[in-house]
Amino acid sequence: MAEVNRERVLLVGGQRALVMQLAHPLVAAGVAEHSDFPARALQRLRRTLDLSLALIYGTEAEAEAASAGIRAVHDRVSGSAGGRPYDANDPDLLLWVNATLVDTTLLVYERFVRPLSEPDRRRYYLESVDAAELFGIPRAVIPADLVTFRSYLRGMLEGPDLRASAEGRRLVADVLRPPLPLVFRVPTAAIRQITLALLPERVRSMFDLRAGLRSRASLAAASRASRLVLPVLPPAIRQFGAARRAS
Repeated sequence: MAEVNRERVLLVGGQRALVMQLAHPLVAAGVAEHSDFPARALQRLRRTLDLSLALIYGTEAEAEAASAGIRAVHDRVSGSAGGRPYDANDPDLLLWVNATLVDTTLLVYERFVRPLSEPDRRRYYLESVDAAELFGIPRAVIPADLVTFRSYLRGMLEGPDLRASAEGRRLVADVLRPPLPLVFRVPTAAIRQITLALLPERVRSMFDLRAGLRSRASLAAASRASRLVLPVLPPAIRQFGAARRAS
């Protein structure tokens, strides 16, 4: 897990994971009602990244502090949407959010860094279970292995729990076209095309998104360039600082 998560290029998958999370109407409601997104999108991304890296690469004390910070945020998020109550500490919602991160990480790593063998994928997943517990997910509800995880993910994508709510549609539009300073708009537009190609078809269709020739070509070109360039980049550029310090 540490080897996979050290790569900065994984940030390319951030939009994909967020869009998948917002496909759950209760997740979307929690974000809409208890968040300043997208007004402080960059700050939120940085905070989330710092907490995640602390869980993986930090000392025991740093990991516990990050876990406590995540739980403190979740404790403030509850309400109702469409007559259904939601709570950010709900194990089912936490499990879906975490699943989008695990699935996206594996997908982006193999596209942009290198392929993994099936034993490596299984090993990565098993190591991710400990981090999932730190996020507040009871081990009893976490899929026990990669095969079970894939079955869970497939069931969510094919089942009735995911749909495009009004809040979800608005937030997905903000995720894909965030109100950022001009300097960030060109790279964000490029990442948007990659995101469209990486999203599961079910999620694209529920939000009326399309992955056309431009999106598929952008993904192919970016992933090919990444696999060529990353091996010659110094760790200071290629890897997160927290991962380098933990080496």
